Amino acid sequence: MTAKIIIIGAGASGLAAAIAAGRIFKETGAEEDNPVILLERMSSAGKKILATGNGRCNFTNKNMSPVCFHSDTKAPFSKVLEQFTQSDTEDFFRELGIVIKERDGYLYPMSGQASSMLDVLLMEIRQLPVKLITQCEIKDIRRTKRGFSLEDLDGRRYSASRIIVAAGGRACPSLGSNGSGYALAKSLGHRIVPPVPALTGLYSTQKYFKQVAGVRVDGQITLYSINNGEHLPMVQDRGELQLTDYGISGIPAFQVSRFASRSLQKGIAVEASLDFMPDMDNGRLFMFLLQRVQVRPDKKTDEFLTGMFNQKLCALLIRLSQIDPEKPAKGLTKKELHRLVTFIKDLRTPISKTGDFDRAQVCAGGVDGSQINIHMESKIVPGLYFTGELVDVDGICGGYNLQWAWSSGYVAGYNAALSYSDSSRSSIRHPV
Repeated sequence: MTAKIIIIGAGASGLAAAIAAGRIFKETGAEEDNPVILLERMSSAGKKILATGNGRCNFTNKNMSPVCFHSDTKAPFSKVLEQFTQSDTEDFFRELGIVIKERDGYLYPMSGQASSMLDVLLMEIRQLPVKLITQCEIKDIRRTKRGFSLEDLDGRRYSASRIIVAAGGRACPSLGSNGSGYALAKSLGHRIVPPVPALTGLYSTQKYFKQVAGVRVDGQITLYSINNGEHLPMVQDRGELQLTDYGISGIPAFQVSRFASRSLQKGIAVEASLDFMPDMDNGRLFMFLLQRVQVRPDKKTDEFLTGMFNQKLCALLIRLSQIDPEKPAKGLTKKELHRLVTFIKDLRTPISKTGDFDRAQVCAGGVDGSQINIHMESKIVPGLYFTGELVDVDGICGGYNLQWAWSSGYVAGYNAALSYSDSSRSSIRHPV
């Protein structure tokens, strides 16, 4: 089977790439014989889209900034996001029929269903010269004089002048991301930054987490790397922390997890510091607690923090501070109050691991971003493009990873198709 462009992977970035390329071929009249073939290893396209945003699909965010993305290899994500912007993404989905609902900058389909997003993408695919083939996993790509030859696991062969690898990373393998794209990229001479789980929970060896499982508390988490006995701060985030039987979850933990994963992958020990009163420094908190003693002198210590934190967390903080819970508040010494302040402001816990790929929303790592240009084309193999999570780019929670998928996919699809079309004949808005 032959095409001008073959796209490997029908997830978010692969669908965006197929639509961008298909629109150009349709607009310029070069739509004979399905110039675009979209291959998907699963039984249907876009399974991971259906799971995003707890099934509601937070598909982008109005508060878009380069600081919301990470890359270990200086991938050109800023330049790519400038070509197909957050505003372009809104327009793109409005044109497809999505009515957009905003909540604090987070954008969702008004239907509240991720399936709506996938439905309109597939509707558009069906209107374009794009052939979608499912249950097709590519095991080999080879360069030829005319472009590329491909072979799938069933021995079927394909050929194309341009290849876009949009096969995803390793996160959520049950939804289609099995890491096969890394092997394809590596076989064609590309360096792979070892993928690690990101946007996932943090596991601790401390047994006391079982006592506070289920507690939610507004706070701040700081990660430290421990190198030769020196504690070096890596990253910090703030919001609702969720304490679990295994350790720490919640959006702040997810946001910093890629840094923990990467350090642990390198054999560097990681420690987390939890601050349950981030709006007060230690001195102010000490005075605040001293005032509570004066107002509530006869309360027992295990009642002293009631109203500040969840009762399970209160009990833990008192125990860690080595204070008798039956002791009247008026009997608390300054030394005991200072110990209590320390644990409220800086509860230290070692991080033994992060959630695995099954529990991670995305991966950190992937195809070396320095080997890809601003059009998502390989600098090593002309005519070969990489998109989405396969590339060494990962975003924070809030629709940023999907924005990267839409942007990188659209930019790759457009530029891959451009060589076959006279862009001056096309009225389609396209990347600069």
